[in-house]
Amino acid sequence: MFEHPGGALALMALIHRARKAAAAADLDAMRTTAGHLLRQLAGDTLVNADEQEMNRLYDEAFPLTDPTDPADVLDAPWPTSTRMQALSALLDARSFHEKQLDPLVDAALDAGDRRVLRAVALTPLGRIGGASWTLLLDALQAAGALDDEIVARVVADEDLLRDLVRPADPVVSAATGDRFRPAWDEHMWQLVNAPDVNEDRLLTRPRPRGLRFVLWALDYTGNWRVARHLGSAELTATERVHLIGLLRDAPTARQEQAFTLRLGAGDAQALLPLLGLAGAERLLRLIQSGQAVNRVVRNDRAAILAAAAEARGADLGRLLRLATNDVVAAALGLRRRPIMTRVGRDSPVGITAYGMLPLADGETVMDRWVALREVHRRGMELSVGDRRRQHEAAVNVALEHLAQVGGYADAAALDAAGEADWPTPVPPPLAVGPYTATVGFDGSEPAILTAKGARVLKSTPKAVSADPGLAPLREQHELLRGHTTRLRTMLHRLVTAGTPMPPAELARLRATPAGAALLPLLVWQDATGRFGLLDDVDATGPVTAAHPATLAAAGLLGDWQTEAARRRLCQPVPQLFREWYAPTPQEAAGASTRFSDRVIGGDAASRELTVRGWTVQDGAQPYASRTVGPWTAVLHVVAAGHWGAGDVGFTRLEFRDGDTPVAADEVPAAVFSEAVRDLDQAAWAGRRGVDDYRTGLARARAELLTAALGDDTKRITRHGDTVVVDGSRAVYRVHLGTEAVTVGTRRQPCDLPYVFGDTPHRALFPTVDGRDRATLRLLTRILLLAEDEKITDEWTLEKLGLVRRSPQVCSACGRIH
Repeated sequence: MFEHPGGALALMALIHRARKAAAAADLDAMRTTAGHLLRQLAGDTLVNADEQEMNRLYDEAFPLTDPTDPADVLDAPWPTSTRMQALSALLDARSFHEKQLDPLVDAALDAGDRRVLRAVALTPLGRIGGASWTLLLDALQAAGALDDEIVARVVADEDLLRDLVRPADPVVSAATGDRFRPAWDEHMWQLVNAPDVNEDRLLTRPRPRGLRFVLWALDYTGNWRVARHLGSAELTATERVHLIGLLRDAPTARQEQAFTLRLGAGDAQALLPLLGLAGAERLLRLIQSGQAVNRVVRNDRAAILAAAAEARGADLGRLLRLATNDVVAAALGLRRRPIMTRVGRDSPVGITAYGMLPLADGETVMDRWVALREVHRRGMELSVGDRRRQHEAAVNVALEHLAQVGGYADAAALDAAGEADWPTPVPPPLAVGPYTATVGFDGSEPAILTAKGARVLKSTPKAVSADPGLAPLREQHELLRGHTTRLRTMLHRLVTAGTPMPPAELARLRATPAGAALLPLLVWQDATGRFGLLDDVDATGPVTAAHPATLAAAGLLGDWQTEAARRRLCQPVPQLFREWYAPTPQEAAGASTRFSDRVIGGDAASRELTVRGWTVQDGAQPYASRTVGPWTAVLHVVAAGHWGAGDVGFTRLEFRDGDTPVAADEVPAAVFSEAVRDLDQAAWAGRRGVDDYRTGLARARAELLTAALGDDTKRITRHGDTVVVDGSRAVYRVHLGTEAVTVGTRRQPCDLPYVFGDTPHRALFPTVDGRDRATLRLLTRILLLAEDEKITDEWTLEKLGLVRRSPQVCSACGRIH
């Protein structure tokens, strides 16, 4: 016998208890004792005599009736020899040696057999993988058979329980995850009340629900990160009212502490009246949505000023001390000195806030434009890496903010005005021996191009890259990259808003290097209604960047996508393969049912909508709205008073022309499509179910695959958002939204190596520079699976379940390694 925790005496006591329970025919006691014994053994075995006795006792008490019925075989508390022999006949050799019951889960799911699923969940005769657990629990929950006994079994596995309730990356449906939330809350409560609180462990666990955690966090004097994490526990409406009541007569410091804790929960606005900041709810939402970890965010100055006006004289300086956002403070003319200090230190947030500051006395927009150009030049001296990229992104956002301060449509228009008065010096071409280097464009990306005679080289020779004269070209290249990024922002606005471009502005942009390179890569519509590339439309009048929904309404989107595939057209912004949406019959009638079956986290959804220009309103009837030109989209939701208080349901999307309601099919195609795209993105950001995905992205991927394949569709068939690949080794199913890959009749998604599909297939092409890597990898996987006879990597084949090695039993432990 091996050494066991508690020693041999503990095992002897348990065996004796099993004998007594068997003599008394107490089956419940025998089940309980068997569980204690198995935990005590921890995978080891009893000595031969004890093992034989336990087999006899449990075979007599729990006789096996039908060895061919998995539910009957598994329904026993002890793995007797009789049971294990019957189990070996139900599994293949490898699964049996590893005690893996996943094949039984697959078969039970196919047959809809709840008896077997329940038996697998409770049996001690084997184990199942995490993917099988989630499928099993979802199936039982959908059938109303996820009872307390199974929940108690799962609760014993902390890692599995954590995965089930984790909101950021759901592995089960929302209903299944909610079934385990009470158990998780109790588990977390035990952790916070342990004699020695494990702070690192708490910080890596999903936040719980309940007022008790908030009150605990208010009194906690340890790591402030732990207090912030648990102080953002989700509350019911009743608990929130109770918290406000407890805080009403509390000291100011405690009230402010509670407010900062609830910032992470998404319902801090409920405490604003308590702090004398009533009316600042909208501004607080902009403060929270206008900042992000590890990236800079463009803010809307007009929205900030309007929200500040709604605050009706509230102490906004106090609000910004409690919920810091330098960009919002800059828009309100606050914190000028510390912001300028941060700019001097090349702080990305400080740079973006600098662009938003009101102009100082005697300062002009062009003065600051030139100053930001110098900040950009200074950033070029930073080492190549994340810091330099973030610095460059901050300058681009700062110029977007400055354009708002100066009354320009966007940063690209500001750049054009600035270059007219203070043009960026253009260095002459660099000649090094037989080579000539200049700054130009490689497709839609700025690049330093090196030519030898009339031939442009694919890479820069060492002689050129080592020449000191290349430095001015590198600086020009970096500045041109900034101009190009800001022009892309402008083109994105033109595509999504459908705003016509006057001929004079078009001519001005075409005269710039970035405009000359990027504008011809888009599809335009002229005043006569004709669609075409820029040289094929009448540019003497206004032209509009075509939205894919507009092309689809005209019946031309498929043709243009095919043409893009023929040309392998890489566009500066998503256009021909951008997600697009058309009204369903229900939406045309005024009812949006597109997302009504989703459970959506309100806090994440509201943040996403706010970033996309929507105004989110709390109250008795919460809603969100966004105005584009004369059109206003209004999203009605079901929520518990506050978007950030918990889950929301998207119930109805309506459109208005001014104050007049209009049918969805009367709204311009681009306006409707972009409104629904925003909702799709928000629903994805707040997803609570494992099967939730961006429907528009799935269709855009399908369209790219169709265009790239053309008529060569053998082995590949699309069924809705799922692609079925009839490979030579197996049949594969690939979901275009969730990216799950399943093989044959297996239900568990394959955990494929990340590098499988990382190099785009020869049939594919990037539709937008640097923006669609995940799509290209997924579609490459589909095309590689269609030629699976060429897959030779054994690791990939094993992940796909296409390599079945003969089981080799380890002589030391009796298992397969």
